[in-house]
Amino acid sequence: MAKELSVRTGAVWFGDCPADWVESTRKIYDYELVFFSKGRCRVLTENRTYWCGENTVIIIPPGLEHCSVADTLCTRWCIHFDWYGDCQAYADGRRVYVYANEKDSFDPALSARKLEGALDFPLCFKLTPEHAERIKDCLQSFFREIPSTLGKSLMRNGWFLEILGSVVEASGNTTEASAKNPTFWQGKKILDSRFAEPDLEIRDVANELMITPNHLNKLFQQYLKQSPRMYLQQRRLVHAEKLLRRTSDSIGVIAEICGFASANYFVRCFKARYGTTPQKFRQKFVMD
Repeated sequence: MAKELSVRTGAVWFGDCPADWVESTRKIYDYELVFFSKGRCRVLTENRTYWCGENTVIIIPPGLEHCSVADTLCTRWCIHFDWYGDCQAYADGRRVYVYANEKDSFDPALSARKLEGALDFPLCFKLTPEHAERIKDCLQSFFREIPSTLGKSLMRNGWFLEILGSVVEASGNTTEASAKNPTFWQGKKILDSRFAEPDLEIRDVANELMITPNHLNKLFQQYLKQSPRMYLQQRRLVHAEKLLRRTSDSIGVIAEICGFASANYFVRCFKARYGTTPQKFRQKFVMD
């Protein structure tokens, strides 16, 4: 198997996620290695919750529906990669993930080939302090190295191979994963994919799941520490923030796209969350 491997890295990201941040449900076309150097976070799937504290690493496989939930401010180092160098999403220049609310559906034909062998993914475990320090050093070198020349590209690939090899070698101590309620997961998926519908009501979501609104509220409080109504508004506001950064659409148009009943209501909700109006937020972003 080792002779067939041709590991290739894709998208990378490093940064902080604020407490109570909840990611929209998504699927990826490749593998993603995530190292948590600070804070506490959960990676949720339909069947499992993976607890990711400081010095925890998780490798997420292609095609798995998942999301991350930050219980505290947490710092993540994220590297997408492909074991065999044949991920079609890379070849086509595609983005390597698809969110539940997006029009483009997930196309399995673009996915990376699954790793052949004994490892079960998601792979999640906590590193020893000594091992974690070594991984941090390699991550800093990997993120610092700009692949502007062939030599630098080879050095950067070498850093990642050392990271990946070290993680796989230490993977015997898998973290505890708890059973997860699929009813909550389906409810979250509905809100993630349909938040832009202005007439979407929580009671309609509960009816679709054949449970009471009160039961749905208890599930969201259990897994996200917020009500489904608060989560719906958060999804709308996060999408609105992206549109304010990336488009020149008017406030009224953005409010409509994101599912708010009116522009005035959107402005009030946005100011309550971000401490400023959408107009001033956009002006500050443009100035910065």
